[in-house]
Amino acid sequence: MSEQEPTVITLDNQNSIQILAQYIEVAQQKGAYLLNEAEILKRAMDVIMNNVPDKEIDTNMAKQLLIQGVNKGQRHGAYTLNDASLLSKVVIFVAQGTPMSQEANPQAPEPASVQEAPVPVQSVDDPDDLSDLAEPIPLKPKEV
Repeated sequence: MSEQEPTVITLDNQNSIQILAQYIEVAQQKGAYLLNEAEILKRAMDVIMNNVPDKEIDTNMAKQLLIQGVNKGQRHGAYTLNDASLLSKVVIFVAQGTPMSQEANPQAPEPASVQEAPVPVQSVDDPDDLSDLAEPIPLKPKEV
């Protein structure tokens, strides 16, 4: 059995956004998003990747929406363990490039490559979290 060398991906602003967009598509194909969430994510990708002007979404908000999108995809089990590991590092890289995250953690160093990324601390009180929108309504158990 031959042992494979791990692939090292050096992240930059362009390829990190492309990775997030690809995995949002994977999660969409597996049914992770409601229709209105998919529309917002599509608009965010258009803003950040194609420079399409949007009155409600700027570049930083688009990045945050993409991050939320891949996090929701993960909660819905859309990714393999290896994919989720890569996405964790990409999310850290992209989050460190947004002004909101720099204010929250100004000493955080920019990772040079995927293997050097620190472990993220996710905020439970994120006002832009999409997860609440798709939570199922609990059903009452049938009485027999």
